[in-house]
Amino acid sequence: MTKGIQDVTIGGYVPGDSVIHALDPRTKLVGLVVLLTWVFVTRADAGLLAISCLVMMLAFLCRVGWIVWWWGLRRFSWMLLIAAGINTVFHQGGQSIMIGHWELFITRQGLQAGLVLCLQLLQAIILSMALTFTTTPRDLSRGLERLARPLNSLHVPVGEISVILLLAMRFVPLLQLELRTTIEAQQSRGLEFGRGGLISRCGDLVAVFVPALMGALRRSDLLAVSMAARGFRPGKPRSEYKPLRFAPRDYGAFILMAVISLCLVFVFR
Repeated sequence: MTKGIQDVTIGGYVPGDSVIHALDPRTKLVGLVVLLTWVFVTRADAGLLAISCLVMMLAFLCRVGWIVWWWGLRRFSWMLLIAAGINTVFHQGGQSIMIGHWELFITRQGLQAGLVLCLQLLQAIILSMALTFTTTPRDLSRGLERLARPLNSLHVPVGEISVILLLAMRFVPLLQLELRTTIEAQQSRGLEFGRGGLISRCGDLVAVFVPALMGALRRSDLLAVSMAARGFRPGKPRSEYKPLRFAPRDYGAFILMAVISLCLVFVFR
């Protein structure tokens, strides 16, 4: 159970029937861009509070379970702490914080700026994870391809880029599975990880990465053969079994995004 959740939280898709799952991938991609823009543009305290409430509401509407969110967000805890700490320490100007008779080298404005940056990064991570939790890699690549279709007039290979993106997202869980299988196979043969000096640990990593890399290369070769057998040809048009179409809920989502943007512009700026 835990291993499965850990695999899902790195760009994985969680099947469900929530409102966010039912939206068109293009709607979710546009919404992600709009919300990320407001996350990093809004500076007023009321605006930050409103964005935080909106992000939490979207996370709740995904209906993937708090355990999945916990395992996903805890991976970024050190990154958030480091970013907040660096921004706090190197912030210029402001009034120093006093503890008794001791004057600290950080300022109130620097501490506030670090906390705001940490909050913004956390909101961006939650929004990105909400997209991947509720959208399959195939639908995500199709949505990107449809949104970037005007670039075909500039001779940009949009179709090939979307296929590459789809294969990259598909291979992330496969590489995780290959690594875990290799580690379990090495442990069953008596190899103990995390013991010994630095050189010994580097040798243990070689014993894991080399077989895992060979397994990934075998999978990629099988994938290339299967794509060729199914008639895939770069640059050739491909048909769709279920073309993407906007539903009434998608138009409602666009209207809601426009209302939220207007509120942030005229009320919380």
